[in-house]
Amino acid sequence: MIRALPREISDKIAAGEVVERPVSIVKELIENAVDAGSTSITCEIRKGGKDYIRVTDNGCGIPADEVELAFMRYATSKIATEDDLNAIGTLGFRGEALASIAAVSRVELVTKPKDAKSGTRIRLEGGIAEEITEAACEDGTTIIVTDLFYNTPARRKFLKPDNAEASLISDYVSKMALAYPGVRFRLISNGTILYSTLGKGDLKAAILTLYSPQMARGLVSIEGETAEEEGRSLAGFVSAPAYSRNNKRMQVFFVNGRWVKSKVMEDALEEAFSDKLFEGRHPAAFLFLDVDPRSVDVNIHPHKTEIKFYDERGVSEFMIRAIRRSLLKQEGIAESSEIARPVSREAETVYAKPYESEISKGFGGLEEIETPSDPSEYLNIVDINPLPSTQEASYAKNVFAKLREESERSMQVQEEIRPYGTSPAKPEDAKPRFLFSSLQIIGEAFATYIIAKDETHVYMIDQHAAHERILYEQLLKIFNGAEKVSQPILAPVLLQLGSASRSGAAEKLKMLADLGYRIEEFGMGDVVIKEIPSCMDLQEAEDFAIHILEQDSIRAQDIQLKREELTSNACKAAIKANDKLDLSEMKELFVRLDRCENPFSCPHGRPTLISFSQSDIERQFKRK
Repeated sequence: MIRALPREISDKIAAGEVVERPVSIVKELIENAVDAGSTSITCEIRKGGKDYIRVTDNGCGIPADEVELAFMRYATSKIATEDDLNAIGTLGFRGEALASIAAVSRVELVTKPKDAKSGTRIRLEGGIAEEITEAACEDGTTIIVTDLFYNTPARRKFLKPDNAEASLISDYVSKMALAYPGVRFRLISNGTILYSTLGKGDLKAAILTLYSPQMARGLVSIEGETAEEEGRSLAGFVSAPAYSRNNKRMQVFFVNGRWVKSKVMEDALEEAFSDKLFEGRHPAAFLFLDVDPRSVDVNIHPHKTEIKFYDERGVSEFMIRAIRRSLLKQEGIAESSEIARPVSREAETVYAKPYESEISKGFGGLEEIETPSDPSEYLNIVDINPLPSTQEASYAKNVFAKLREESERSMQVQEEIRPYGTSPAKPEDAKPRFLFSSLQIIGEAFATYIIAKDETHVYMIDQHAAHERILYEQLLKIFNGAEKVSQPILAPVLLQLGSASRSGAAEKLKMLADLGYRIEEFGMGDVVIKEIPSCMDLQEAEDFAIHILEQDSIRAQDIQLKREELTSNACKAAIKANDKLDLSEMKELFVRLDRCENPFSCPHGRPTLISFSQSDIERQFKRK
């Protein structure tokens, strides 16, 4: 027999979707306080919030005639029509929170609007209003929740220990303090103030308060990167590559002021750092994405921490562009005081192995490069090796001659670097960036490190890491199709396709053509390769084509794995330690670094340069 459940049962069932544990209550109450326009919010808990939760704000308050209505299910002031539901601009909107909290606890609320002469107090137990009276109170709202799950003891016994529940609350309140640095947040646990933010709108100050000075070191600002035509903007901080971490715990994402868990944003962040960090290292990030409310669905889970972007690819590409552009700032340069990170065994092997490639052997037959006539170019060399002579640099010169030739074919000098496959940034979007070519070269050390300076810093540039970055981006650009450079082969390669490989072959052949292959049909289902991408040798190209053609379906991971394998060629071809360069070649290296998307690290994550400020040097000499 079908029957309607009594309210006390249905309310408890509904409350189970919203109120899982004390942090669920804190979340809903703080979101209401923010939506009320509060500039100061205090949260106090006892025993991890199991016995006592109090949230006090100085927001707009609730009128006396609406206080009891606020605890009715689906009663809300934040949406009124279906259109409102499709463009949610507030943190709360369902009208379930207060009713769900009251259904499983004892609640007391005291509230007063700014224009009211007195406030209102309401007490509820198990969702039933026990008392409503007039009260003297400050402007704003205070809500006290006690004895959580007193009427559903089975649920209470599954809560974590007090300190674990308190930790979850602390973590959530800290995230809200980051999302709203203009609001003063205070968290009190068992009578002890855990933290109190200033509420002056300074995000970095909030990070210092909530985390640690060490956490704030090495942060690169993302200052209002926008895509106006797409209705998106991104702000916040990411850590410079030199300040990466071995976990993702310090990756915090917000969308339209709401803390969210987003695989799209997490993957975009990782992709932006994909060639800047060692395997197993992750950037810290405090990212604030604003999008058109109509382009995101926050109504897919009662906790509202899971969201759905209607244009996931567009959001991802925008974030990658914005983060990579910000990493070009001088803040992204490793400081001399930063301790070197351990590297993986594989990366160490690749980096140190003395490869012999056609480029590293040199090509010969080139004219001598004249040394500069201005002697000031050689001044200020202190306790380092002098610049090598032109004769000593002939070996490395051959390397650069070949690279210049390749560069003319595959790279264009550009005033502003942009991610591959995107259009140039508008002038108003351009950000100041560090230019290697603006540095004055003053020498080299150990035939490995170029010494340069500007007005405020001295820099050491690792010539192998720098050259490896240049070659990596050149190969990546070719492989990604931004510059499709093919090379003919003397003897065409015949591929005999099996019956399984013939299904869907047209799509796979088009993909290969986009990578620089020229493949033609040959007979009954067979194909012949006549040109291959210039970034592959013949065997690589043949194996890769067979791999693609034999797949039942092509996954992005297949292309990604092959790309990583191919770009290891950058390390093989790059100039090595002890390859002496003359001044012209150093300058050429710097010019080409300026064309790179990320000139501050090699593909393995090693820094290409380290800076020494004047104060760093003076401290070493005990001047400070």
